[in-house]
Amino acid sequence: MINISSIFAKSPFKPLRDHMDKVVESVAPLNDFFEALFRKDYSKLEKIHKQVIQSEKEADSIKNEVRNHLPRNIFMPINRRDLLEMLDMQDSIADVAEDIVILLNLRKMNIEEELSEDVIQFVKKSQNVCYLARDLTHEFGDVIESGFGRHEIKKLLEMIENVSISETEADDLEDALISRLYEVEEKMNPIDVVFWYKVLELIGDIADFSKKTGNRLRLMIASK
Repeated sequence: MINISSIFAKSPFKPLRDHMDKVVESVAPLNDFFEALFRKDYSKLEKIHKQVIQSEKEADSIKNEVRNHLPRNIFMPINRRDLLEMLDMQDSIADVAEDIVILLNLRKMNIEEELSEDVIQFVKKSQNVCYLARDLTHEFGDVIESGFGRHEIKKLLEMIENVSISETEADDLEDALISRLYEVEEKMNPIDVVFWYKVLELIGDIADFSKKTGNRLRLMIASK
């Protein structure tokens, strides 16, 4: 069992970084998952499904350890509640990745071939927003441990803005995909269509929760 208290005594933000690394592990295989789905490679689909489920479970374990054992009397340059809220935002990303693979492993749905590559690009874009949020989490821990300097804060704010810009680009891809899906939905199984709208929403949620992680950091910086 990880001794979270002793880890926090050495570095208050290492568990937060470790948790985000596990979140990224749950998101990273999603492009391969969708490619396997479109190729009807269901054995690979099942393998990635299990991989994502395991990564999400490990992220949950770190989250629960932090929430249960983060010392209340430890000196930290940010509010304990803010730290836990940021942890929840990060964890929501892994939860969404899990929801996606569970749904699509259960319902191995088809989509019009003309949309499949666009779905992959949308997935990759949402993944990229998550990766930017991961870099931000790591940078934030380093900055806090070394003290808030003007140059460091400026760099953090620029990184947060990059996450926001990338999330907006992901939103644009989602809107375009929804419009294209609407145009071809009469050719598809009606139930599949309903679920594809949900899947696109979930893919967008990965980017959205990544942005919210950055926004939580922005609020913590603003309180300094």
